[in-house]
Amino acid sequence: MIGYHSDMIWLPHKKVGAVILTNSDPGWLLRTLFRRKLLEVLFDGRSEADAQLLANGKSFFADLAAERKLLTVPADATQSTKLATRYANPALGEIAVSRTGSATVFDFGEWKSEMGSRRNTDGTISFITTSPGIQGFPFVVGPDTKKKLTLRDAQHEYVFEAQ
Repeated sequence: MIGYHSDMIWLPHKKVGAVILTNSDPGWLLRTLFRRKLLEVLFDGRSEADAQLLANGKSFFADLAAERKLLTVPADATQSTKLATRYANPALGEIAVSRTGSATVFDFGEWKSEMGSRRNTDGTISFITTSPGIQGFPFVVGPDTKKKLTLRDAQHEYVFEAQ
């Protein structure tokens, strides 16, 4: 499930097993360090997990705060009203765009999110998911009068065409 993380470690020869369950987006920060801490305790290892967790947490939340400063929530109404009401991509399906009060919502069928907006350094506008578990997906508005939204990951580009 989105936002939930779990991990387990078994050391049968030591008769030790451990499980960690988290229910927040940054829960992944704990998993590797949980294993590290367990091994430090069991085998008298150097105490490194605590300091690393503190450093990772500070870095994570500093990066999040920096991103939030660039984000307008709710999304900029002037930009939002220019969007089409539906977009589609052959691989990923449809997005229904709605506005309720000041909120702009992208509904993907299986899930939906209120959107924030951001003016990018290249002058384009992005609408970005803000819901826990799915926050941070940027949909870049196309240069051709809002007829396209583009979602990019490290290897792919998905273009959603206005319907």
